[in-house]
Amino acid sequence: MILKSITPNITEEFFDGSSNFPKEIGDLKLLRKVCRDQIVYYDWDLRFKDKTFASRPDNFGKDEIQVIFNLNQQIDWKVDGREAVNMLPGEVCVFRNKNYATSMNYEPDLNFQFKSLQMTTDFFETLLCRYFSDSQIQMGKELFLTHVTKTAITPDMYRVLSEINGAEKYQEFKSVFIEAKMIELLALVLHGIFYNKSQLIEREKNAPNGRQSDISQIQALHRRIQFNPSDDYKIPELAKSLFMSESKMTRLFRSLYGISIHRYIQNQRLEKAASLISEKKMNVSEAALQSGYNNMSWFSKEFKEKFGVSPKRFSSSQK
Repeated sequence: MILKSITPNITEEFFDGSSNFPKEIGDLKLLRKVCRDQIVYYDWDLRFKDKTFASRPDNFGKDEIQVIFNLNQQIDWKVDGREAVNMLPGEVCVFRNKNYATSMNYEPDLNFQFKSLQMTTDFFETLLCRYFSDSQIQMGKELFLTHVTKTAITPDMYRVLSEINGAEKYQEFKSVFIEAKMIELLALVLHGIFYNKSQLIEREKNAPNGRQSDISQIQALHRRIQFNPSDDYKIPELAKSLFMSESKMTRLFRSLYGISIHRYIQNQRLEKAASLISEKKMNVSEAALQSGYNNMSWFSKEFKEKFGVSPKRFSSSQK
């Protein structure tokens, strides 16, 4: 199947592709947030029924810097019909789309999840000039304005992406929160690429007795928890599924992400519960159950420790 473009003309902050994207082709959900018309954030979630080649002949006349975070599937795409890019899960790439044609291949019946930041090249150069020395500005232009550059998505980047998605809980302050988080996210990406390394890559190298295959499995476990925090996770069963001892699995997870598996699961569940309460307007009990909590007293205690308010008070503040 050949699809000329999958980028809709969006004016609202939230766009649900289920009502606009042809059902015979697949499903699309797309969240859009804008930072004072300077940086635009997209959260993509799509699935095609058939193998699909999606292309776009230009970028609507725009000269933009695009930052793409690939979360869960390998993606092959081309820029200007020439530069082939292979994006693996857990990678972020930066490229300048100077009104180029782009194309991408999608395998059938796979859920593709990726997020992106887009800004004009002029604004990106303004940021470089605002925060960096002359030598760093020149390095940045050489890295980002001439070809596609990529690095690993670090735990800090995952954290900020999650915080941007949950910005609605800050109500009238969400605009300034989103702006600050977009700048923070861009800084993390620039740091990773400037030094050709990231916190994740450094920890991989220093992981005690960690073979690359073991590390890859821990990374996959991290992504699984991030996107499915409400699943029933038991340490012995997880270790067995990865063909590791419990001590090795927990040690590697902490060495890569600086947090225990148990604490990471709880953090992701609490973030999901807060998101369900603020975005879906669920009551506290429903949000807790859908986030993996059966004990409401424990949920309330954990929630207050993380967010500083009880779930009940948090829910009341969203109305």
